[in-house]
Amino acid sequence: MRVWQSVRFKVVFGFMLIIAPMVLFLIYNNLYAMNVVRQQISSHYNKLLTLNVIENDKVLDEYTSYLIRLDHNPDVPIIQALRSNDSDYTLAKIRLMNQFMLDSSGIYNRKDTLYIFDRKEDDLYFVTQDNSTYSDKRDFLLQWSREHLQSNGKLDEDGARWISLTVKSGGTDIHYLMRTHDLGLSAFAGVIVRSSSLLRGLEGFDVGGEGGAFVLDPTGQVLNDTSSPLMQDEAFRQAIMKQSGSYGIVKQDGRSYLVLAREAEKADVVYAIVMREDDILQNLPFFQKVLYYWIPLLVAIMLSLYLVFLQRIMFKPLVDLIRGMRKLGQGRFDIRLPTDQSSEFAFMSGTFNQMAEQIERLKIDVYEEQLRVQRAEYKHLQVQINPHFYMNSLNIIYNLAALKDFKSVQKLSLHLADYFRFLMQSHRATVRLEDEIKHIEHYLEIQKVRYVTKLEYEIRVLPQHAGWGLSPLMVQPFVENAVIHGFNKRLPNGSVFRIAIATEDDPEAPGRYLLLTVSDSGPGFEPALLANLQSGTHAEGTGEQHLGIWNVLRRFKMLYGDNGGISFGNAGGGGAVVTIRLPYERLRAIESEELARPDESGDRSA
Repeated sequence: MRVWQSVRFKVVFGFMLIIAPMVLFLIYNNLYAMNVVRQQISSHYNKLLTLNVIENDKVLDEYTSYLIRLDHNPDVPIIQALRSNDSDYTLAKIRLMNQFMLDSSGIYNRKDTLYIFDRKEDDLYFVTQDNSTYSDKRDFLLQWSREHLQSNGKLDEDGARWISLTVKSGGTDIHYLMRTHDLGLSAFAGVIVRSSSLLRGLEGFDVGGEGGAFVLDPTGQVLNDTSSPLMQDEAFRQAIMKQSGSYGIVKQDGRSYLVLAREAEKADVVYAIVMREDDILQNLPFFQKVLYYWIPLLVAIMLSLYLVFLQRIMFKPLVDLIRGMRKLGQGRFDIRLPTDQSSEFAFMSGTFNQMAEQIERLKIDVYEEQLRVQRAEYKHLQVQINPHFYMNSLNIIYNLAALKDFKSVQKLSLHLADYFRFLMQSHRATVRLEDEIKHIEHYLEIQKVRYVTKLEYEIRVLPQHAGWGLSPLMVQPFVENAVIHGFNKRLPNGSVFRIAIATEDDPEAPGRYLLLTVSDSGPGFEPALLANLQSGTHAEGTGEQHLGIWNVLRRFKMLYGDNGGISFGNAGGGGAVVTIRLPYERLRAIESEELARPDESGDRSA
């Protein structure tokens, strides 16, 4: 039976269909509440990020304006016009440096470096707030100016807006944003802002332990100083770049992160805030516990209690009933079911018990009737063999009397008397093997009176087999068939027909079985008859020609079942061979039962 067709599956599935909508509603309600919180927090942080970006753009725009105002500084034309060995050039340079230092401590305190590059003198002078990187910055800015400032005195595309730069200092990469301005006459001014300073307005954001605020260039490289392992992942950084202008959820190592990104207008950078979703919802422990713990636990408890309840009132009685029916089908009619259950199952169990009792009584009655029928059939089969030899014996006596061979008549009469005496005891269930052999000897001696020089026989029964029991007339029909069919179809005239009877221990089970062989020197079984005997189809018919064989096979099957057997074959040199495999223990039990039962005359069978 398929699982989905069982009552257990249907009941549990029906319960799940009822409880599933409620569970789904609770989960949806909690997810909706958490999503509302997520959206509110995201909206709040997105506004703060936007304000910070706008503020930074204003600052960068002010720095650009500062560079443009240098066009009106009186010292700039002096630097443009004079050579570096002129004293006025040096004084103008000093005044500009002082002005730069003064401006760096005021409203322009976010900038890191102010510089002027004089292309005609190939000279760079600047002020910086971080003197520890002075030499590295000078070399980098001088090299960059030589490569990017055109010989015609115009800025290329890199100077048209704020761009990102990376300066190596002491083996560390320091990221900056730079804006340059053409002062004319081969003089250029520039300002450098450290990228991490653009995040000052975001430093107060509560983004959790794994979150942070970051500045990225258009390729996704991080421009601010950070040790976050998240930003080491290229795929995660590219996912941030895709969220530019909005917010979304990014998966990383099985965790969810809320990402807010905003592109700056004045610089080629993207500002981003990354927060772990669990940190966002840390102020909602009730919703988290209900969603991840209490709802699954509650469903599991309800389902367990429901299953236990169904197990006690429905499944167990059903299983007991099914097991009882299976055992009843296997023939165990003593099975009974408990009736201390609910009224419906108590009625079913009581009905089952009554049915089992009725079937048991009916089975016993049928079995006893079958035994009576088998006994009657068994006696009838034995009686069928008794008249088989009558007419031939009377004909022989008549012929001998006509010849006045009175000694042969006497001898034949004694053998015939012993022969019929044995037949009169055929009602017994078993006889000793030596008694069956003596009966066969009487039969063969009677036949030898008729065929003096044409029939010979040999009997070799081991002494340990003489006391074995077997059903009466179990061997004699095969000897009789050998004489009737084999002798009459024997070899050409003048040959002697021989019959041999021998016993031996079964090599497969010595002591438990013996092999009794009846063989002759005739032409053997016909091929068609032998095929039927070997396949067992001969036992299905009752033809007159081989009635004795059919009777023996039928009685052997009724008496011993599949314990032992009778096989047929032809010898290599010609002649039929019948081998009877007799079980010892079964025969001994039958004989003991027969000895314990009184016969019809009131005596006990010996």
